[in-house]
Amino acid sequence: MNTKNKIAIDIVLLLPTEIVEHCIEINSKFDNPEYVSFKDGYNPHITLGMGSILMDDVENFKKELGQLLQEFEMPEITLTSLGIGKYTHFNLDITGLLKNLHNAIFDLISKYNAGDVTTENFFEMDKSSSLIDWVNNYKNNSAYDKYHPHITLGIGIPEIALEFPIIFKPKSVGFFHLGIHGTCKKLIASFDLD
Repeated sequence: MNTKNKIAIDIVLLLPTEIVEHCIEINSKFDNPEYVSFKDGYNPHITLGMGSILMDDVENFKKELGQLLQEFEMPEITLTSLGIGKYTHFNLDITGLLKNLHNAIFDLISKYNAGDVTTENFFEMDKSSSLIDWVNNYKNNSAYDKYHPHITLGIGIPEIALEFPIIFKPKSVGFFHLGIHGTCKKLIASFDLD
């Protein structure tokens, strides 16, 4: 854990075993020096919101997050295609339930916002500043009407045949100390939704 008074966080949907297995299979086909291997404890996920909170607020945030999530059911996720860009990823449909869950989560993140993050606020970090910029500009570039959820898989073009759509319900909501490349390894808490 860093010695600063705040941490970068990611609230995410964690995936059921069969979807994790697809993610691991695709990720394992990449040469991963530019990303991470899901075999090393990193969790493939769907981000609901990123930001920063004071370390002194972690317990209160966790409590409020748990209370907030009691108002929601787990959204059904439909993976529609494989996207190839800087990062290879699964594209997915944005349903009303997923959008409403994101909005509520990001409202809570905004309530606890501890300001801009730096390298020291991440669980682990390389020298790249792009993730720092991503988190610091999440509200303007990626939240609310600009929310674009996906599942990042790695860097490269996989040789794998999958039939879309792939429909599933996530297994839980995870509260993570955000890590390198926007990955989730350091779990702070998880919550099941009915």
